[in-house]
Amino acid sequence: MKIARIVNVVAVLSLVGSAVYVYRIKYEATRHSEEVAKLKRQITQEVDSVAVLKAEWAFLARLDRVQALTEQHLDLKPLTREQTLHLASLPGRPAPVDEIGKKLEALGLMGQDASLVIDKEPSTPTAVKKPAPPAKKATIAVKPVSQLKAPATRPAPQPMQVAPAPRPAQPANLTDFLRKIGVVR
Repeated sequence: MKIARIVNVVAVLSLVGSAVYVYRIKYEATRHSEEVAKLKRQITQEVDSVAVLKAEWAFLARLDRVQALTEQHLDLKPLTREQTLHLASLPGRPAPVDEIGKKLEALGLMGQDASLVIDKEPSTPTAVKKPAPPAKKATIAVKPVSQLKAPATRPAPQPMQVAPAPRPAQPANLTDFLRKIGVVR
């Protein structure tokens, strides 16, 4: 008899516990569905406001309105034929300037015993080619060849490690949110 009472008490307690659990789940589902409805209303309001803004922009950017405002506020005149240019009448590009060479000359690092060879072409073309004069040389401060050393063996390249893609902390859209809370499967 004692065992039957204990079993009855345990059954009643488990029934009450499961009723509380079911009520809590129902309350959470109701709260989530209200939140979803609220988000849908906000989305609809935002879409409507974007449509209104697009309509206002289209109204304000009308060509006849902009033309009238231009004539009213700006002192513009029609384009004349003398204001147009042909591409051939534009000046050519300026010659490239060797900024590094100028800096080296200013520092006095360009001399007669250079390791770089600079060939200058004659500025005026001639019918008969003369033998080219010896090339001018420029000096750049470097170590003599006898002091240069070959590089040590290179270390083997390390394999590239690819980090896993980060998982999104929040659902990306409404459907993912509804799947997360269990409303949609």
